[in-house]
Amino acid sequence: VEAYKDDSGWYLLYNGTCQFLQPGGLCGIYETRPQICRDYENDWCEYDEPASKHFIYHFRDYNELLAYCRKRFKRWDK
Repeated sequence: VEAYKDDSGWYLLYNGTCQFLQPGGLCGIYETRPQICRDYENDWCEYDEPASKHFIYHFRDYNELLAYCRKRFKRWDK
């Protein structure tokens, strides 16, 4: 799990493959898919342009996020 910020806000990035993804990229449970999948808009695809191009901040792990918080928020450890 990674965290990033772009012009729209803060997000969590889960790098994984859906267990219901079928060969060819189709959804195997399309009619009963979860709400998060129903709400997802595919207007823009990461294959068109890397999302990371628009990241203002990108934390690949806990230690990177912690280092940022300690630097950004002087009272973080107090």
